Amino acid sequence: MLPLWLRSRLPAEPTRTFVAFTDAVALLLELPPAPPAEVYVRRYDTDRVWMVWRYKDGGASLFLERPYGELRDGVTVNVQWHQSPDPEVVAAMIRAYVRRGRREQHRRPCWLVRVLRGR
Repeated sequence: MLPLWLRSRLPAEPTRTFVAFTDAVALLLELPPAPPAEVYVRRYDTDRVWMVWRYKDGGASLFLERPYGELRDGVTVNVQWHQSPDPEVVAAMIRAYVRRGRREQHRRPCWLVRVLRGR
């Protein structure tokens, strides 16, 4: 059985499947939907993560990036429609990525720990 977001959208335009899926993930993350004009690339931003969805034949790819900090950190997630990806699972992965960033943000840099221990 196909998930609700995917039912009745596969025979239609493939981009409608992409838009429906990305909006379903955004809704679970309590983000507003992307502008309707964004059909092949959809951007969503939180206060900690930038997300860019790109349409691919048969699926989509999501690039997550932490824009703040000394080093930019990014992760790519690929989904394929034939595998019936679940928006809840993707939203949970994004939340985990955001939480990991919060923990790392509170850590002291290694050089600072060594300096403080040496005192």
